[in-house]
Amino acid sequence: MGSRKSKFKIKVSKNIFSRRFIIILLLFIQVILLGVSFLMLTQYIHYVYIINLIISFILVVYIVNRQESPKFKIAWLTFMCLLPIFGILYYLYIELSPKWKENAIKVQNLIKDTAYLLDDDEKVFNKAAHDMPEQAGLLNFLQKNGPYPVYNETDVTYYNEGEKGFEAIKTVLKSAKSYIFMEYFAVSPGKLLDEVVEILIERADSGVEVRFMYDGFSHTKTLPDDFPVRLREMGILVNVFEPLNPFLSTDQNYRDHRKITVVDGKVAFTGGFNLGDEYVNFIHPFGHWKDVVVKLNGDAVKTFVVLFLQNWNLEGDKRKDTWEDYIDSNTNTDNDVNRLKDNQSKVEKGFVAPYADSPNIPNEIGEAVYINILNQAKDYVWIMSPYLILGSVILKTIIYAGKRGVDVKIIIPHIPDKKIPFLIARSFCSELMNAGIKIYEYTPGFVHAKIFVSDDIVATVGSYNMDSRSFYLNYEVGVWFAHCSAIKDIAEDYENTRLECQEMKISDYKELSLSSRIAGKILRIFGPLM
Repeated sequence: MGSRKSKFKIKVSKNIFSRRFIIILLLFIQVILLGVSFLMLTQYIHYVYIINLIISFILVVYIVNRQESPKFKIAWLTFMCLLPIFGILYYLYIELSPKWKENAIKVQNLIKDTAYLLDDDEKVFNKAAHDMPEQAGLLNFLQKNGPYPVYNETDVTYYNEGEKGFEAIKTVLKSAKSYIFMEYFAVSPGKLLDEVVEILIERADSGVEVRFMYDGFSHTKTLPDDFPVRLREMGILVNVFEPLNPFLSTDQNYRDHRKITVVDGKVAFTGGFNLGDEYVNFIHPFGHWKDVVVKLNGDAVKTFVVLFLQNWNLEGDKRKDTWEDYIDSNTNTDNDVNRLKDNQSKVEKGFVAPYADSPNIPNEIGEAVYINILNQAKDYVWIMSPYLILGSVILKTIIYAGKRGVDVKIIIPHIPDKKIPFLIARSFCSELMNAGIKIYEYTPGFVHAKIFVSDDIVATVGSYNMDSRSFYLNYEVGVWFAHCSAIKDIAEDYENTRLECQEMKISDYKELSLSSRIAGKILRIFGPLM
């Protein structure tokens, strides 16, 4: 009994003095102070009311005329109506944030200064436009707004489970000779992370340059405070992207949600897969975890190198990088590609275009890729996503695809990891199903894969969820590809996964509790702000 009490005391002590607890406590104190300040203003309520009315009108005009999603406009206007003074102050605080504007300038300058590294190959673009004239507009958009060029000398390998993807990543990490870049949103202690760190340390000891970047949300939520210090002591360069701080800040809202591994400029991985035990089903907090990974061998890896270094140089090691040193000039000479050329010369490489989003560059590239696939589809579009918090534009696009006879299927989780997004996702079911879209819930557990595949021709896999946070607020990454052999693998995996799902019917939605249906409809208003 005594040992149990001592263990409990140690656990409580660690939690009390943890970084996460201190941040929450200080944020709570600040909220109380704001509330007290608000109450103090009530004695001047008549003046406050007049000033609030004037500022409200100006902000309404400003918000309505902004070039952004109507869902964001509705969410902000509703928020300010419900909390007239606080809502206005919070909106002004976000809009006038000097750190936000500083970051926007940094990102824009980094993209501009490195654009020459991603010049398009006119021959490749012309060939893609000739072979797929319906995709020329999207490829032109990606080049002009990234720049994210299209490549045709890249092999794409699709892994239909996180476990398989993780084994492939480990194999490539162990073969690293020059450098390793890793950038992930979620990093959690456990068996998987131990295996990764062990490999990284071994490679660093062998003279390989290792850079490890992860989002500050994990730094506060799951990892010990000294985690980056311990990695640095082992010779690994570390960047914690926008660590959460104990002061009210707009930085907390813009997260690095990317999942990237690059080795020697020859091989890159991305997908929904993060560095946590649940992603490979070592643990099962939400039943079976369905995730996917794609591996790229070839010239498209160059885009991933540039994307990683752009984010690294926002907050990371401030030394001057010579970016060209990390771009392999002969990516197709590695052993994997040579074997593919020798033994599978008939494999169709097709076209590959990695792309990304940043909250500082309002191009909504990920949303544009999804919308283009839906609009160009002739026979089918199959979607897999963990979250379905749809903005008005993409919702109308999906409904239009269904009404014009395209077979649109959407797989979402049956066991949610977050209750509020799940309620919102289900709130869309009736209007989607009325348009002919079929909704499936993955009964074994939680779907974390982010997949679009269409007509056996085109697909995209990456870190983008079907929500406003991914489209507008996060740093995200994806890979669009067409006429690749991997597309057949994705379509086959989709059908196999669908067989493990239960199809939602309108009657199923009506049988949900009235409270959950009402809650989902109400929460939809604030979905873009979540």
